[in-house]
Amino acid sequence: MLYREFISALVMTAIIVGFAIPLTQLSGESQIVPLLLLVCMGVFNVGQYILAALRYRGRLDTKLSIKGYPLRRVLALFILTVAYLLTLQEVGFYPGSLLYFILATLIAQPMKLTPSLIAKRAAICFACIAFLYCLFTVLLAVQIPKGFLGI
Repeated sequence: MLYREFISALVMTAIIVGFAIPLTQLSGESQIVPLLLLVCMGVFNVGQYILAALRYRGRLDTKLSIKGYPLRRVLALFILTVAYLLTLQEVGFYPGSLLYFILATLIAQPMKLTPSLIAKRAAICFACIAFLYCLFTVLLAVQIPKGFLGI
């Protein structure tokens, strides 16, 4: 079990390095957002190493921490993310992202789903997408995948 923790951290390090290599070809402002994402990934990766070291030293009980791990929920979120990325071009960024955000927030939380909770989450996700629309389309005039609806 312990070796899996370190192997997982090493794989994440390899992914970060794999994303960082093409970043060297970018210049100027086009580097900012990918660089920030890589820094965030690096911080989480350091956390993985710290967690693995703590478990190795016996300060965290691995069996206890794995006992309640929501494997089905994580798998569902992974499948949802892959489906979102594969259909982004056809569906369009804004409708696809809205649907993805709503479903992801409902799947990620272990709370019992109620109509009130679903409505609140949908409203928050809509506000986030509206913010992204204002930022990317209105202010920055970035080309976004329109999809079959033209949105």
